[in-house]
Amino acid sequence: VCKRWRSLAADPQFRRRFRDHHGKPPFLGFFLEDYPSSPFVPILDRPDRIPGARFSMTLNKGNRIVDCRHGLVLFIRRRPRRRLLVWDPVARDQRRLIVPPELDNDQMLMFNGAVLRPASGQGHFQVALIAHARLSNHTRVFACLYSSETGIWSKINSLQLQSYMAMPEPSTLIGNSFCWLLKVPPDLQDVILEFDLDRQSLTVTELPPQVKARPFKLRIVPTEDGGLGIIHLSTFQGQLWKREPGSVWVHDGAIEFEELRSACKGDRYPLIVGFSEDSNAILVQTNSGVFMVYLRSMEFKKISNMGDFHLHYPFACFYPGAPDA
Repeated sequence: VCKRWRSLAADPQFRRRFRDHHGKPPFLGFFLEDYPSSPFVPILDRPDRIPGARFSMTLNKGNRIVDCRHGLVLFIRRRPRRRLLVWDPVARDQRRLIVPPELDNDQMLMFNGAVLRPASGQGHFQVALIAHARLSNHTRVFACLYSSETGIWSKINSLQLQSYMAMPEPSTLIGNSFCWLLKVPPDLQDVILEFDLDRQSLTVTELPPQVKARPFKLRIVPTEDGGLGIIHLSTFQGQLWKREPGSVWVHDGAIEFEELRSACKGDRYPLIVGFSEDSNAILVQTNSGVFMVYLRSMEFKKISNMGDFHLHYPFACFYPGAPDA
């Protein structure tokens, strides 16, 4: 109603001070990887429930959601003349980014990106972009970082791999590094690609040899002390692992998923379709719906009745609620 009050509430510095005062933002719902709309699915009860249409946006052809963090949603257009779109659904603000020309050619394939707001706040954001080129006898992975504060991309860094298969899951933020899962032929062993935002360097970390996961059975998660960890889902049990100094992996506990057995039918077992960094909970898909599984308390909470498979991008943000119409 009042444009001045709306501009104050949407101001990034106001939201930063509000977040610092109130702590973690509430989990409002999730965006689905469902071309071409990436719809928003609210989870709160009335009167705090936000209509899905309020966070809807028409995407240009070829755009795909790849990340969601700190109240921002990131889309990538993977075809030549590639573009990125950073969207703030609360402020209804959109920023379109041009990909560095070195990475926008027919030899380059983009497989992922990530977005965050730096700890310093002030309304700025950063976007990490990951691309690769398949050469004659190896693959080279490239990474660079965009800062909205400077409006420029960093120097492009690269890393040589013998070969790999990119997984479609979004990144996990561990400390000040973005991490993605890759599968390395010939035995499709899982490894972690890590992009350190401070050093702007790329490294690859091998997983425990006994962890051989099928798609959507493995997820990068933070450990209790904020380090690098994974959860490996096998039938109705999840094994937690953490990386110790010296790149040594140790077992870090287990979670029983027997509570979800009745929600699965036939030969279908739970699949990991998302991870909420704010709640430290994985999102698990079953025939009868999606459940949040909190990794520390090991509590289960059903958040939707959706039985079809979609990757979920949890969205947590402070929002001035209004009753549904």
